[in-house]
Amino acid sequence: MSHKILAALGALLAMGLFAASLAHFYPQPAQREPQLTTTNRPTLWVTSDTHFIAPSLHDHKTAWQWITGSAAGKDMNDQPVALQAFVHAALQAHPTAVIITGDVTFNGALASAKSIANRLSPLQKAGIHVLVVPGNHDIYDGWARAYHGKHQTKVAQIGPEQWRTLFHDGYDHAASVDANSLSYAVNLNRDYRLLMLDSNIYTIQPSNLAPKTGGKLSTATLAWLKQQLKEAQARGQHPLVFMHHNLYAHASHSSGWVLNNAAALRKLLTAYQVPVLFSGHIHAQDIAADPAGKAPTKEIVSASFTETPGIYGVVKLTPTTFNYHTQAQDLTPVLTPKQKAGHLGHYQRYLATMFKQTQAMPIVYQQAKEAGLKRQQLTAASAFLAELNWRFFSGNDSTGLAQLKRMPGYAAVMGNSQLRQRAQAMLQDHNLPDHHLSLKLD
Repeated sequence: MSHKILAALGALLAMGLFAASLAHFYPQPAQREPQLTTTNRPTLWVTSDTHFIAPSLHDHKTAWQWITGSAAGKDMNDQPVALQAFVHAALQAHPTAVIITGDVTFNGALASAKSIANRLSPLQKAGIHVLVVPGNHDIYDGWARAYHGKHQTKVAQIGPEQWRTLFHDGYDHAASVDANSLSYAVNLNRDYRLLMLDSNIYTIQPSNLAPKTGGKLSTATLAWLKQQLKEAQARGQHPLVFMHHNLYAHASHSSGWVLNNAAALRKLLTAYQVPVLFSGHIHAQDIAADPAGKAPTKEIVSASFTETPGIYGVVKLTPTTFNYHTQAQDLTPVLTPKQKAGHLGHYQRYLATMFKQTQAMPIVYQQAKEAGLKRQQLTAASAFLAELNWRFFSGNDSTGLAQLKRMPGYAAVMGNSQLRQRAQAMLQDHNLPDHHLSLKLD
């Protein structure tokens, strides 16, 4: 062996010994996964189905009026004001994070995603994290359109990479990102891990098709989720899960909105004793334990941000407790005097009226008519059924039964065999109260 090679080896050995001595005397801190906060009492604000459309995509003329007329109870025109008020309230209260469980946009237009991301950006500048998962109307939605004059025109759709870029906060602070979907995991703090799941079915390129209503977690994503649950368990963290589709059927008519492979997910959540899962999709405010009584997971379905009852969820956590309640949106701090004097000054009442008139009434009127009711009975039964629908969607179907029975339409509906069974299923929620949930965690 030459002298040059021996000299080089000696130099490398000396460098190695020097590096080892530095490591001994100046040890580097162990790499830790990022946490959103060090407080042991974090607060989360949770909402869903904002269905935001950029104001630049419509002009309030014929095409837009047709869309708003068929919006099924959604308040499409006041979204910018409602979102401004929401951001204003969050800046005052300063929760640790704001979470949206899908259908962030109305029809998957890239311009809408950019617009709402920009409107939420003051939260991030103030140190409030914005954690978002997509819904079935967000990624490669073939319905992405602009509405100007009498015409609808196709516009650019949101792709997965654009989604990650626009709603980067969660991915930037992720402990893990699923390679097979837009799912990611975030350490809220040392006590909680947030599992943000992409439960949607979409194409791998821009689409000309209607968005899929159903959802599914792939085998690969379920395997990734299992690993995240294992890690949370090993760290002594409580896992909280967020996705768009439902874990349980929350009403007899809502089974089509449940995750296609919900049974596999429920099995996994049971194995790791996941206490709570948040979802959206059905636009109803509803909290339920497993109807089958097997899974320990409670599901909180958030009402649509842009629909009755005009609320969002507030989650307060300690190392051993979970407390959730809903909070009514208050638009007044951002309204002009003229706006306060109009429908925005009594926003919850306005949303309830809009829902009954545009979502519930057309459907239940036709049902009552097909059941053979006429004249006064038809009118009274329709009003009663519309009230039943509103009670379910607003999460107010666990109380007030006596008052409901005094409505003129109650007798008309209960006396009709075609309507009675549907009405009885909606009369009263026998699962859990829908506006609050408190749990003691092991």
